[in-house]
Amino acid sequence: MEAARASHTSRVSRVSRVFQAGFRVAVVLALTLASGACTYPLASEPPAGTSSSDSQTALPESPVADFFAHEMLSRGAPAVVVQIKVRGREWSRAYGSQDVETGEPVAVTDRIQAGGITQSMVAVSVLKLVQEGKLGLEDPVTEYFPEFEQLVHPPGPVTIRSLLNHSSGLPDAPEAILKAIPPKQAIDTRFSIEDYLRMAGTVPWAHANFQLFRFSDANYVALAAIVQKLRGRPIGDVLKSEIFVPLGMSHTSLSAEPDRDARGMIQSYEFIDGERINASQPEYLVGSPAEGVISTVGDINTFYAALMQGRLLTANTLRDMQTLWQENHGLGLQRWNDECTNGFYYGYGGSTWFASIALSTSDGSRQIAMSFAYPSDTDKHIESTDGTGQSEFEQLREVAIATMNGLC
Repeated sequence: MEAARASHTSRVSRVSRVFQAGFRVAVVLALTLASGACTYPLASEPPAGTSSSDSQTALPESPVADFFAHEMLSRGAPAVVVQIKVRGREWSRAYGSQDVETGEPVAVTDRIQAGGITQSMVAVSVLKLVQEGKLGLEDPVTEYFPEFEQLVHPPGPVTIRSLLNHSSGLPDAPEAILKAIPPKQAIDTRFSIEDYLRMAGTVPWAHANFQLFRFSDANYVALAAIVQKLRGRPIGDVLKSEIFVPLGMSHTSLSAEPDRDARGMIQSYEFIDGERINASQPEYLVGSPAEGVISTVGDINTFYAALMQGRLLTANTLRDMQTLWQENHGLGLQRWNDECTNGFYYGYGGSTWFASIALSTSDGSRQIAMSFAYPSDTDKHIESTDGTGQSEFEQLREVAIATMNGLC
């Protein structure tokens, strides 16, 4: 969330650091990939802090992910967590501190803001309703959510599909929110579905033909409203009963109330107007059906493996979900090239006060989930929750893809 502006001097310094770090990451990627296509680099022993079920099922160290994690710590990131799984073998590691104020070491099982990964989960809940015949992808939103028209003033019909793949043209709310209230107050404000959409409705629609990609969290806020109406319960409860509990994702939730006293949550901070605030579970994200899931890298990998292996949706519905629209988006999924198989990786990534990403092969046999808490002086985040313009997030994505391409 871009909630505060650094001085010109600090911005130039940060850009310089990002450029240098990006160059160093590129060198590591080049060396790794040059060592042999689809060859996983070996290490003599798993490093301290590596987690695995036992030494015989552990993967060797991932030097690309390891380098990136140390690079982020050197830039001031409080913590980095990563889990890699390949055909039943695992390599996972946590770097840094769960809380820089206490110095408590971070664990792989500590919870993070899942950010945009939330949208994959909400998309599954929508597509389950499609499978049950309770709504159609080409149906107008107003058929199930009549208030939509009054809240956001669309210039024409908007379909369920266009919300799922961000082609509706629906504006997002942060621009209006930050015009109406100061950044610190925005972070401390909880928005209901109706309030969020009402704020989005004050921003002009970019086009009237609804065929251009425009990433907007408001799309998934509107989808949650439809799910709640058709299921008769809050979206967090729907995700819990349909996804989290059946898959054993015991560390994952989309709660209506934050659990700030709970142990096991990585703490993220941000400076606003010279004051450092805790942004680990800000009111702005509490219960957000676009960005608000709290999870772990292990639970996130569990979710995408189940999705790819057909344990959440039928094959035909999953195929619809994976079908690319524009800007690398399908229906709640993103897609990247799999150089091992000439196929694709599926998953999602996003940027809040954490940068998080997950990739999975189409059969769920190779996976990576990575997340880090941003350095407290980073310009972020509510205006770019898809990671656009966040160089650290873009590097995270490239590292995740390169690591997967070395796991053939």
